[in-house]
Amino acid sequence: MLKERVISAVIGIPLIIGVLYLGGIWWEIFFLFIGIIGLFEIYRMMKEKGLKPLWIPGYLLMLICFWQSKMDYGDMIFSLTLVLIITIILSVIAFPRIKFDDAALSFWGAIYIGILLGYALKIGHHFEHSFIIMLLTFVLTWCTDIGGYIFGKRWGKHKMTPVLSPKKTWEGAAGGVFLCVLAAWVFSKLTPYYSWHYGYVLVLGFLASIMAQLGDLFASSIKRYFGVKDAGHIIPGHGGVLDRFDSFMLVLPVVYYFFAFWVLQGK
Repeated sequence: MLKERVISAVIGIPLIIGVLYLGGIWWEIFFLFIGIIGLFEIYRMMKEKGLKPLWIPGYLLMLICFWQSKMDYGDMIFSLTLVLIITIILSVIAFPRIKFDDAALSFWGAIYIGILLGYALKIGHHFEHSFIIMLLTFVLTWCTDIGGYIFGKRWGKHKMTPVLSPKKTWEGAAGGVFLCVLAAWVFSKLTPYYSWHYGYVLVLGFLASIMAQLGDLFASSIKRYFGVKDAGHIIPGHGGVLDRFDSFMLVLPVVYYFFAFWVLQGK
């Protein structure tokens, strides 16, 4: 398992960095691929639990949420209304084969993935040096994971959420925050593009790490609900897309609003 995880990281990390550096259409294709596979994993778990996902309305809703930054308000409302009408028609025609909980979970999965990954496009569209900002988002996520593993392995004694994730400890959580703050500080020293106060570094590292850990725990709650260990198997040693990008998706809005409201306005 460890060997597979290392190999996947050695191949995957340079690939991600390369796609981010290319930017443009490659950036959009990459995150759209993540969204499509992630929603597929949720719908597959729904099927295994005996539910019936609404594939077409769900994917349409995910795409609307994902591309919201490219749509004006009127087009977005029209598109959402169209998806809602399609869902109502399907629910009426196929009742009782398709039930309310099928539609509710299908929509929830689409909104969860579409809105959060949509912040990746917002970062690409709204900021100069978007490659550096997105790279920072990944680094903060990875450092939270690494810090949590190292500190939890070495000093972890007090269980944080024994029902959701028995191996996670408060010591590991503190280690994730520490390494994430350290990574934000190193970034602030290495990049010449933005002027940072030390308070900014502390806030960004702390909030990003907390959200990364919440994203991981929330994904664990989803898997617990559906009764599976991993959301998928597309990444050897790591599971599915949701298993690897659950934390990252919740760090995205933190980084976006941090640069939108704090750094750029105070520059």
